[in-house]
Amino acid sequence: MVLMLGYAYAFPLQSTKAAATNMYVNAKADIILRAEPKQNAVKIRTIKNHAKVTVLSSSNGWSYVQAGKDKGYVYTSALSKKKPKAAASTVTGGLAPKEGLILTYEPSFLEQKRETFYVETEDEYTYLYNKKSPLYPDLSNFTYIEDGKRLLMGVSSSDFIFVNIPYPLKEGATITDSSMMFEEQKVLVESTTKTVTVKAGTFTNTVILKYPNGARAYFAKGVGIIKSTDKNGKVITELVSMEGGK
Repeated sequence: MVLMLGYAYAFPLQSTKAAATNMYVNAKADIILRAEPKQNAVKIRTIKNHAKVTVLSSSNGWSYVQAGKDKGYVYTSALSKKKPKAAASTVTGGLAPKEGLILTYEPSFLEQKRETFYVETEDEYTYLYNKKSPLYPDLSNFTYIEDGKRLLMGVSSSDFIFVNIPYPLKEGATITDSSMMFEEQKVLVESTTKTVTVKAGTFTNTVILKYPNGARAYFAKGVGIIKSTDKNGKVITELVSMEGGK
């Protein structure tokens, strides 16, 4: 009897130990992974809200989890079996490329070829230069204008405008695009939270604009246009590499 009691109390009370299971952080903000199941225990690292973790065991309101290569304890109440949907956000700026970036597109904006552009900024203007242009290497090819009220992108020193939309951009909202010379278009802000992968890499919180004919334009913060597609999803423009930046 003594041996049996000793064996029983070798395990923690009120604990559940089962096969490892995947869950998601579902909290108001990022959570702390701790070395022990105590509020003031040593902090191992921070786990991003909505991140996936592997739950190894749970006991008394704490779960022992693996996040990446690290193992530790988090509040069980901060976890959910269902993957949380990222909250819609409102974008008020920052979609023009940053100074010093080198952006390569294939296909490019106007031609079915590979083109590399160097980014320079001046106040609300952002210029894209193709320094290998045979005719005007010192003149910008494309210009973004972002002044807090709108985002415009088009061919430099011309009336050829690709995008002319007002801020703020709220997911699910319909806005007016004034890029067409004689006609405005109602455009759906399809997403401000999606993660989109192109040849240049993966971008989070991508702004996706859906036009009446089904075409889409994809913008990443600090980078500008990363992709555009026609109504059938065929790629018209795609960012294939990105370097530099300040």
